[in-house]
Amino acid sequence: DAGDTAAGTGTEDVPRVLEHLVDQSLLQVADTPTGTRFRMLETVREFSTARREAAGETDRAVDGFLAWARDFGVAHHDAAFGADPFAPLERIRAEQDNLAQALRYALARADGGTVAATGAVLGGLWIVESNYQRVMTLASETGRVLSHFRPGPDLLEATRTALALCTTYTFLLEGPRAVRSLVALRRLPPAPPDTLVRAAAVVLGAAPEDRSALYELCDSDEPLVAGAANAVVSYFWENAGDLDSALKAARRTLEAFEQRKLPYLQAVAHARISELCLEVERGEEARRHLLAVLPVLERLGTWPDLVGIRWWLVLASLQVGDVDEAEHWLEQTAPARADEPVGTLTYGLGVRAEILLARGEVEAGLRLWRRGVDLLVNAEGPIFGVDVDPSQDQWTLEAKAVTVVAHAQYGRLDLVEELTGELPQRLWALLTSPAAQPPYLV
Repeated sequence: DAGDTAAGTGTEDVPRVLEHLVDQSLLQVADTPTGTRFRMLETVREFSTARREAAGETDRAVDGFLAWARDFGVAHHDAAFGADPFAPLERIRAEQDNLAQALRYALARADGGTVAATGAVLGGLWIVESNYQRVMTLASETGRVLSHFRPGPDLLEATRTALALCTTYTFLLEGPRAVRSLVALRRLPPAPPDTLVRAAAVVLGAAPEDRSALYELCDSDEPLVAGAANAVVSYFWENAGDLDSALKAARRTLEAFEQRKLPYLQAVAHARISELCLEVERGEEARRHLLAVLPVLERLGTWPDLVGIRWWLVLASLQVGDVDEAEHWLEQTAPARADEPVGTLTYGLGVRAEILLARGEVEAGLRLWRRGVDLLVNAEGPIFGVDVDPSQDQWTLEAKAVTVVAHAQYGRLDLVEELTGELPQRLWALLTSPAAQPPYLV
């Protein structure tokens, strides 16, 4: 009996027990890039769970599982933002399901140490993968437990990482303010800003109340503090309409991260510079920075961002008048997947529309823009993986505005009369009531 076989075994007996369970088809074996993995069929899992409960072994088993998860989180909590993120991220991906299960157990038990350790490592992975829906859920679910947790020395840095990631994500969506995670972050003992997380904690602490302090941090002698501060300030300048100052801050961010040779953060800074260059139509400079991002994302295996960068390369190529190069990069994007959010699908349609227009295929290009709007208006699910009322969704409004502009450029406003009748009132409301809009949009 499997339960009897496993009962009372020590660590040295684990390989023998696993082999016995495999021989009886109670475990499945898979060879993966991260080593041999063992999986249970769901029916076997349910049977085993019932036997474990009957034997009164559940608490002991969960205790051991959570101890493993805490140790793993402490070891890898900030791996995504270090000098060599590639191998650790593969290991984290391999353990993602186990870590997510440990987080669920820890939340149910209000186990702050395990919530901090698993939340930090999962949050880092999901931010690198641009899985913002999961980061948003993580910040919402862990906030209360972490705000009441007082970590000891062994869990201090993992807790700092979890709180910094949650605070950063909340600031991006809702703007700088004294949220629960920031209050808990400020309560932690200070530490020298010699890692990105520690530097980010300094910058986040200055962001909500005192903009002047944040601008002073842009000139800090600590490279990581200066880099993180300039990254934030570049968005402030952009929102104020000063794109030259925004670009200057983004370039300073890159310089700071290059000093410490942090691949993922350098890629983020390159991407930010290219984004701003595309806005001011500096296509050649944007292309240089985008080409620096590609090899890092390829090694990180972040598919959505990789496709996005290739789409931006299409736009940069169009800005410099190289339509053949634009089509080359378009061919490098993966075919649309059935499970993709409609916002991603329509963004791809817009990119393809611009190539058709550049080729002189005006009717086909404008048709794609109108098709993208139709998909957004009639979307049944989340636009970009986040639930928003389609009638209030600003991405849909943006697509409608761009579609009207495209038709106006080619003298075909007759094809979008309904949109041209709708937009003035919608845009007026947006511009006259900025306080009601998400900060990242304003």
